[in-house]
Amino acid sequence: MGPILNVLGASVTTFAATNLDDLFLLTVFFAQRVPRRRIVIGQYLGFAAIIVVSLAVCWGVSLAIPREWIRLLGIIPLAVGIKTLLQNRDSEKRQDAEVKGSLSILSIAAITLANGADNIGVYVPFFVISRANLWLILTIYGLLVFVWCAAAQRVGNHALVLKAVERWGHWMVPIVLIGLGSYILLFTSRTHVG
Repeated sequence: MGPILNVLGASVTTFAATNLDDLFLLTVFFAQRVPRRRIVIGQYLGFAAIIVVSLAVCWGVSLAIPREWIRLLGIIPLAVGIKTLLQNRDSEKRQDAEVKGSLSILSIAAITLANGADNIGVYVPFFVISRANLWLILTIYGLLVFVWCAAAQRVGNHALVLKAVERWGHWMVPIVLIGLGSYILLFTSRTHVG
């Protein structure tokens, strides 16, 4: 039972350490009243893509793709952030319906994937050394995505968070996305992925 508990602990730790930034973004999405279903499905799709890329790197597919190209994932949040910022500039007073329509399932999935460069860098060596328990790791990760969404929804529905996002959210999200995209493009090193 000892090795299984070690894998369980390492799975929770690697997930939490690599997804703190996602918790923040999910909280803002919930506070903006993006429909729950859209957020959860987008988060699962994006995280599944991170897992697929990580497994592909583990199994040698990365030999055909230069590692420095991973940083190009930063274009996704940068583009979404700039688009949203430009939309906000054109319309200072946005209605709830407009906010709900601003992020699709695919947008949330793309942001999650783009934000996953650090995840991939951690998951690849973890998956390699834990191949025998990969099914357990992936099951735990799947459960933790749900826990992350539930925690973000709870925090995102808090009165103080709602008030802050109502007041500054239309500027906060695009600025965070632009910062995230810029960080990924500028500072993700080619050795970061493994």
